[in-house]
Amino acid sequence: MDLIFYLGDERERQLPQFLERLGYAVRGVEASSSVVESIQSQDVDLIVIDGRLQSGFVDLCTFFRNQEVTREVPIVCITPEQQRALDVFDAFEKVEVLPAPLSVGALASRIATQLRLRKAAGLSNERSSLAEINAALRDHNTRFQKDLEEARAIQQGLLPKELPSDDRFQIAVSYQPLEQVGGDWYFVDFPERQQLRLHIADVSGHGLPAAFIGSMAKLAMVAAQKERPDELLAVMNKFLAPQLPSGRFMTMGTCLYDPDTGCVRWARAGHGPALVLRRASNQVAQLLGNGFPLGFVADASYELIECSLEPGDALLLYTDGVTEAQNRDMDQFGVERLSAAMVASPQDVSTADMLRSVVDSFSNFLEGRLLKDDITLMLLRREK
Repeated sequence: MDLIFYLGDERERQLPQFLERLGYAVRGVEASSSVVESIQSQDVDLIVIDGRLQSGFVDLCTFFRNQEVTREVPIVCITPEQQRALDVFDAFEKVEVLPAPLSVGALASRIATQLRLRKAAGLSNERSSLAEINAALRDHNTRFQKDLEEARAIQQGLLPKELPSDDRFQIAVSYQPLEQVGGDWYFVDFPERQQLRLHIADVSGHGLPAAFIGSMAKLAMVAAQKERPDELLAVMNKFLAPQLPSGRFMTMGTCLYDPDTGCVRWARAGHGPALVLRRASNQVAQLLGNGFPLGFVADASYELIECSLEPGDALLLYTDGVTEAQNRDMDQFGVERLSAAMVASPQDVSTADMLRSVVDSFSNFLEGRLLKDDITLMLLRREK
């Protein structure tokens, strides 16, 4: 938390309270201490001098610029004395002057700007002018945006360019990353139109680190050269466990589907259960199976679960951003509501429309509350 040293009338608490509501820590001259003792005992990020209440603000600026601990600390002055304000601005570097009457919005903006400039200037040992710092900030922002765009392009490369098409099944996917790059990823392939392979994963965290680990997992999946879901997860975990940093892991569910027989073989690594909608009875079954998330222990094993889909039955894979999402009453959407949304979805529509119905139920449940995690759902329906 940024620390602001405030100098003004100690009886006036309105401005310090406003700064505290903005999220800053605010300190002043401590009891029985001088300004020198108070300022030297604290690691100050910015100084605010309220010249409406504190006389001698020019002398104070001079004093702070002569102290080693505050020589580079930005100062914001509030004063009704327009000419003296100009003199202060011209005489000192890193001093912002706000004329009274005061706009609290302008004050908040100037304080935030000065703190950002201070942090940016701290990246260099050389003293820089405000113009140079602004230019450096723009350069950093441009490079960050470029890196983010490249990371997003890499992550998009993890996803299938198109979903397999076959008259024996339909597939639909809904993918909503929380940020420009997210921790969720999925993949579908149909080699030689024999066995359909579906994978869904959720890396702990968000942003660039999660996207990077997702890329590692995709490489591990290809390198594993295993088709059976339980064997695939075991080999991927053996590859990833020594490489992932402490506190990082990935949950994953993987499925092998035979479109001729409707046979589903499923395994999961700490992931949520797959859901199977039986259209004949309009009931939903959960495909469970034991297994640690990828990255915990190198010698983990995984359980293989099998079932069959009948024509009209559907299989849903999803990430926990769906089931753990909360509405305004802080209730989670949960597996039961997700199952009910599957049951309530229309039958004589495409799989894409069926999934859209499920997503609509989810969105209605949220009641406009913002998402806090990536959201991915993958729906497979047997057609014949």
